This record gives sequence, structure tokens and C-alpha cells, in this order.
Amino acid sequence: MSMREKRRKMRVAFDNWYDTTLVAIDGTWSHNAKLHDISDSGAKLRISSEVAERACNEEFFLMITPDGRVSRRAKMVWKDGSDIGIHFVTAPRSPSREKS
Repeated sequence: MSMREKRRKMRVAFDNWYDTTLVAIDGTWSHNAKLHDISDSGAKLRISSEVAERACNEEFFLMITPDGRVSRRAKMVWKDGSDIGIHFVTAPRSPSREKS
């Protein structure tokens, strides 16, 4: 049985899953993960340990590079066994100022 593709953005898939880390915004937990694919809006990961209940309910950082220079704020949107889907969180846009 195959999952219906729901992504709207093009994604980049990795033949060899890419090592990455999920880190709580407040730094209280982290989980090693394998990145399967990534797009502008989210990613599919395989977790190497049981995801903390908090990870299901709060935002976290996906550390894309080992040194943490490239990271994205994210929220888990689905879980299927050891695979998870995340959506990248973007800051809300501030209303543009009207010029008089």
C-alpha cells in the first residue's frame, strides 16, 4: 500500500539517508534522525529512538548540518512507526506599514 503524495513543493531525496538531529527549542532534549527527503516546506525523517511526547506537541530545530550552521524551526505533522513528517515553521509576516 503506498501513501498518496501530498507535498506541493519539489523535494530532494537522499539515496543514503543523511544524518541529522532534532533539538528542542529550549535545549532540553535531542534525537538523532536520518533525513530521507527535504523541500522548502518540510521533510521526511527516520528517528533512531523513541520520539519524546513533547516532540509531538512542540516546535523544535532540525539541525541540517552537523555544526548547526544550517537549521530550520519545525513541527511534527505525522508519525508512522519510526518515520516522521515535519513542516518547517516560518515566522508570521508583520503587516506592512502604510506610508502617509
